Amino acid sequence: MTTHPTGQAGSADIAQQARMDLLLAEFPLVNDHPDVAGLLRSPAGLAVIGAALAEPFRNAGVTVVCAPEARGPILGALVAVELGVGLVLVRKAPRNHPGADRHYVVGPTWRGTNEEFQARSDDLSSDDRVLAVDDWITTGSTLRAICTYVDSAGAEYAGATVLVDKTSDAVRAELGVQSLLDFEAIMGRG
Repeated sequence: MTTHPTGQAGSADIAQQARMDLLLAEFPLVNDHPDVAGLLRSPAGLAVIGAALAEPFRNAGVTVVCAPEARGPILGALVAVELGVGLVLVRKAPRNHPGADRHYVVGPTWRGTNEEFQARSDDLSSDDRVLAVDDWITTGSTLRAICTYVDSAGAEYAGATVLVDKTSDAVRAELGVQSLLDFEAIMGRG
């Protein structure tokens, strides 16, 4: 991960590093840009994504994974299965999300625009400890929407785990983000 404590490596650390090395090797570039969809197409990459994203939160008491549209739910499902918990979806408005009664406008996104997300209040309870899962972080606006949703439910935010990190140290610290691959590492491999 790009944010991890230093110290002696145990077998879990070695396994995690092997997963990250495999993901980096399998991560395709399309038009000089990291292609998450292409990574999902790789059987080797897909086989390790869930465990790799879940690892930093394996003992964090997570009771539910919350994942924003569009690719977050794919990764979120893999992490939820790995942690043995359920999955809550946060959809982009105005898409169909039956029962959605919470709406959050965030921005600016990586596109420089605002985005509206919708969620259901009855999907989280005050007993939940929520892990956010997404494919990418740049501005942090999507994860802030999830934090607002978690707070409105009286639940506890455990942090976030993402595949690709292209954000600042300040945003990473603010949102408790653990990431597998740094954008620059993907772009700089030779």
